[in-house]
Amino acid sequence: MQHLKYFITKQKIPYSKPLKYLITIPCVNREERNAINVIDKTFESFENSGMFNDDNNIEFTILLFESGSNDVSYLDPIMKYKNVKVIYSDKPLNGVSNTFKMFFYLQKIPEDMYDFVIWMDDDVFVCKNFIKNADIWIKNYANFSVFSSLYVPYDTFLIKNRKYVQLANLPGFYGTCCTIFKPRLSRFVVPLWYDQHFENFGYNPDTRFRDSVKRYFPNAARICVSYPSFVEHMNIGSAIKQKKQVRIGHKAKLYIGNDNDPELHINDVIPDK
Repeated sequence: MQHLKYFITKQKIPYSKPLKYLITIPCVNREERNAINVIDKTFESFENSGMFNDDNNIEFTILLFESGSNDVSYLDPIMKYKNVKVIYSDKPLNGVSNTFKMFFYLQKIPEDMYDFVIWMDDDVFVCKNFIKNADIWIKNYANFSVFSSLYVPYDTFLIKNRKYVQLANLPGFYGTCCTIFKPRLSRFVVPLWYDQHFENFGYNPDTRFRDSVKRYFPNAARICVSYPSFVEHMNIGSAIKQKKQVRIGHKAKLYIGNDNDPELHINDVIPDK
């Protein structure tokens, strides 16, 4: 319970306080896994949203965790963008082992280096002014649940008089297109990552993360999520499904759209009528 209070302070963060974000993206040359490379389209969406504009004052670093692909030239088109770094692997990794590498890295970084991690996939679209809206949303709501999400493919529940936030049952969480948490949470994820139950039932990274958090924090029943989603899964045949025949993935229940701005910096409260 003492650890949970670190994550759930129930205090908004002042808008004037600059936060430092680490955007983590596990990635792989999908063509080597019989899928489609779209990470360049993800970064085009970032660019179109204004993330790399000179007038953007949100501090962030994008850290790619490469899965040990034989050919990493698929990353060449995105190395032109600022604040992008890559951690390579000297051996091939699958989605589970590469994401473990990510969490293992996160548990080692100094706690004051970043305020929040934004864990994303390499096949997503984002809304207009994504990072500016994410910054305001995080300052409003990220301290009210152990982790949160700006991508929501599952059922949610209304919060009275609130426009862009809803609640979701933590046990129903899946999809890591835009998951937000404090770096310290990785310490509670790494020890259980290869739990025998997870191994026996072939858990994916999102469910390993979710159920690791559930075990350490059984009282954390719900999470704050954006509504509508600020991020969308591309869902265009890029999904890597291993032996399964399904070639597409999940989608948000409601996505605000690539060209739409949630404008949280203007108003996130529905006035009483």
